[in-house]
Parts: sequence; C-alpha cells; structure tokens
Amino acid sequence: MIKILKMKAITCFVFYFLGLASVDAQVAYKEAVKFADDIKTENLKKNLSIIAGAEMEGRETGTPGQARAAGFIADYYKQIGLQPGNNGSYFQYYPLIKDSVAESTLQINGKAFKYGEDYTLPASINSNGTIQSDLEVVWGGYGISDSAYNDLKDVVAKGKALLVLTGEPQMEDKTYLFTHTKRPSRWSSLSAGVKLKAQAAAKLEAKVLFIIDTNFIWKNKFISPIRLVPDAKDSISMNVYIISKEMAKVIAGSNYDRLVGSAGKIHPAGFHALISLFTSQQVSHKNIQASNVMAYLPGTDRKDELLIISAHYDHLGVRNGKIFYGADDNGSGTVAVLEMAREFAAAKAAGHGPRRSVLFMNVSGEEEGLWGSDYYTTHPVYPLVNTIADLNTDMIGRIDPLHENDPNYLYIIGDDKLSSVLRLVNEGNNKAYVNLNLDYKYNAPNDAEKIYYRSDHYNFAKNRIPIIFFFDGIHADYHQPSDTADKINYELMAKRMKLVFYDAWSITNRYERLPVDRNEK
Repeated sequence: MIKILKMKAITCFVFYFLGLASVDAQVAYKEAVKFADDIKTENLKKNLSIIAGAEMEGRETGTPGQARAAGFIADYYKQIGLQPGNNGSYFQYYPLIKDSVAESTLQINGKAFKYGEDYTLPASINSNGTIQSDLEVVWGGYGISDSAYNDLKDVVAKGKALLVLTGEPQMEDKTYLFTHTKRPSRWSSLSAGVKLKAQAAAKLEAKVLFIIDTNFIWKNKFISPIRLVPDAKDSISMNVYIISKEMAKVIAGSNYDRLVGSAGKIHPAGFHALISLFTSQQVSHKNIQASNVMAYLPGTDRKDELLIISAHYDHLGVRNGKIFYGADDNGSGTVAVLEMAREFAAAKAAGHGPRRSVLFMNVSGEEEGLWGSDYYTTHPVYPLVNTIADLNTDMIGRIDPLHENDPNYLYIIGDDKLSSVLRLVNEGNNKAYVNLNLDYKYNAPNDAEKIYYRSDHYNFAKNRIPIIFFFDGIHADYHQPSDTADKINYELMAKRMKLVFYDAWSITNRYERLPVDRNEK
C-alpha cells in the first residue's frame, strides 16, 4: 500500500510539473506511453535507408536529390493520413539561383592562367565583362574584418586589388581563434568565408579581391553553385578570384613568403606591387527552387495554437564525385519527425488527438545557411504569434567522443532561453518516462561552437518562439561521406526521440500555453 501511494504521489507531481489538467494527465499517462512505446526502430531504419540512400545523392538543396527526398517525405505524410501543411500542398517552395561559369580568362603581367587549374571564381559574385587595368596591390592578411579580429583596420584598398589568404588565424596550440577549438569557423569556408571576405573587401571599395589558397587543387574543392535570391543589400560590385600560390607569387614576387608567413600576426610594412591585369568571364544565372515539406494535424479545442516539430532533410550532396549521405546529419532527425507524425496520426485516429495543432516540418537549406526555416518564418503559413514552440531535431542517431563511455545522453540546447517552463517540461518528461542524461554543454552562453545559432530552431527563437534543439554532438563522420546509415544507433535514437514525443504531447495538451517570459542569449 505504501508503494502504491508513493507511485501515485510521483505521478501527481509529474502531472503538475508538466502543467496538465487532471483529465489531460490521465490521457497523458496512459495514451502517451502507449503511443511512445509504439515507436518502431524498424521504421526508423527503413526510412533512413531511403533518405540517406544513394538515390537521394546527398540531398543538396536545389538539386534533384533534394527534390526526390521531398517527394518521399510528402508521400509518407499522405500515406499516414496527415493533411497538407500549406494550403492544400505538402510543399512550401522558395526561390534560388544556380550559377555557372561559361568561360573565364585571366592574365597577370601578360602571363595567362587556366580556370579550374590555377584559379576559380564564385560565379554568384563575379560579373560578366572585361577588366583591363594596371592595379596597385595591397596586402590584407586573412582578409577578415570582425569585432574579435580585424586584418583590414588600417588597409587602404579603394580602387586597388586586395590580396588575402584563405582561412583564419590559429593559436599556438593549433586551435582556431574564433572557435577556440580545432574546428575552423565560417571564415574558412569556401562558400560563406569567401562571401564574408568579399563583403569586407567591398566595404573598402577594392576593385578586385585575390584569395590565396596555398593548397589549390580545384578537383578537391567545392563551392556550391546554388544560392538564395539576393537582397539588394547583399550585392557586391567587384570581382573575386581564389588563386593558387603560383599565381600569388606572380603578384607578390619575392614578398610572397614574408606575406603568407605574417598572416595572423603583424602585417609587414612597405609592400607595394603594381600588376597589369586582364580578366574576362561569362557567367550565367538560372532560376530554380527548393522546398520545405509540411504536414498538419489539427487540434481539438485549442486548434488555433500550433506546435512545430522540425528537422532539416537536406545535406551536402555530391562533392568531387563522392556522395555525402548525411545519415545522422540530418537523416536521423528527418525520420524521427516522420515516426512522430505516424504516432500522432494514430493517436488522432484513435480519438486521442492533441488539444493544439501540430505542424510537422522538414526544411531544406539548413546546410547553406538555415534557408528553409528562414523562408518559413518570413513567409509563415500559420501566424507566428499563434506558434507556441518549435522542437527541432538535428542529429540524434550517434554518440560523440565525449560520451563514448556513457552513451545514454542527449544534448539539450535553447530550452531556457525564452520560457521559464520549457526546461521544466523537458526535464519532467525525461525523469518520468525516458531517463536520459541531459547535457547542457552547448547551451552555455560562452559556447565556442555557437551551436545554438546553427540549426533551424534559431529562426523561430529570433521570433520569440520557445524552442528546444535536440542534438547528439560532433563526431568524426560529421560532414563527411562516411556519415552512413549503418553507423546509426537505432535503439538510442528511438529513446531520444521518445523524449521529443513526450514533450510534444505535453506541450500540445497543457492546460495553459507555454509562457514566453525570458530573454536569454
């Protein structure tokens, strides 16, 4: 009898903790457990074998592989009986541009260089036409202009050619200045980093930007030819070239070793060079599109309020002939959302649908810069003011090096940033039903990796919508072709997604809407 009373007391405490009314509490305890226990690892494995299969070609945004993945997800939602999430359609399309270089010519001091062998160019920045001019060249270190580090503070580059080095500074222990880890920041990226350096050079009114890649082997390089339709504020009026060290030596002459060796330190004074430049290129820009995939489950008495359960389904595509399968990143989150949708649809069919509505959202463009979620939050199908939370899963199928001896964990990020209650809900569900070790490492304001800002939940958080980001950490196969479905721990993945499921069940059935009463960074 004492044991029974103790169990009842714990159950009542948990129901109070989750903010559920007494009738809702009974449903939550009996029916939530029933449907959570019906989550099937075989479904996760089957769906992931498709999403992260060779046919999807790495699901790069704007490619046929991404479109095939979107079609599979939409068909799945239709099969399990969920309504289209976008006014009769499962798709929310957004516009992109695909760039290509038809031809390019570049000569320095009369010496001709070959496109694709000696240099390349970001077609999204460079314009058509010809430049023939004698130009003064100035040195700009890594070409970085940032509040934490600025190579260009004293550089005068107006009307000149700016010569910089690819990458970013490293400390004596080989960690990177911006991340404080051995993983580089966006300044080293051949897409985002090049654009950032071009923007910094454009502010100086440079005429041309040369970025030295000391290990230039173009067949091993990748710059995505696909981009968002730009705003006017993003336009850059200059030409940018990523060049080999052989080209750089033609520009810098005997100063080359001294310049490169000084990058990140004190810039050498007295570097003056004058080059004769001839360049001409023809680039084309084709309008294409990508899509988010959305399915809608209407609520009962509070149906105007909406919970979003999200995951990005895109990955890095095919690069240099290799498929980047993206099984964990983020095939794992994608199929978790599909399986949760199946369970919620089954609950609805059995008469246990949620009070509030649920939008199951699979977005694209995350790897390119959170494009899909940004498009949704700027073009919402459902009013953001009625969106009560976003539960975002991005990598939940693997074990990172920090937890090799303790795999029963999950990183929780952002749960306390906007709502004082959301962490209580998540921890209450974990204690009552799942019993994972919740790790808040990446939730710290001083997190060097800045993980909170790097997945789709952030676009909802920017709009004052409470979020939780569920994450398994960085492992050796992150952003590598070796991130394959055979390496997923499906039992652990199912356990992790059960916590997301219980949170969704609790949030949609709460007596009161989650408060938005915090403003943490």
